[in-house]
Amino acid sequence: MWSEQTDPVNLDPMVWPRASAAGEVLWSGRQDAEGKNRSQIEAAPRLAEWRERMVLRGVGAGPVQMVFCTQGDGSTCSL
Repeated sequence: MWSEQTDPVNLDPMVWPRASAAGEVLWSGRQDAEGKNRSQIEAAPRLAEWRERMVLRGVGAGPVQMVFCTQGDGSTCSL
């Protein structure tokens, strides 16, 4: 995040979802055991659950991905 674009209102909604996504990549790795890049569709449920945990603890974390990406079969955002 650029510091000149950050204030107390948008800090939590912007930082924590991005930190969660970075943590997902650092923890799980960029590729699976077969050498294929991991899909955001695979990570979406874990990131959504983590966001809900943060919100329940009072952290104003914003959504990790667009709502329409999690609806239907998820092919809209898989590219």
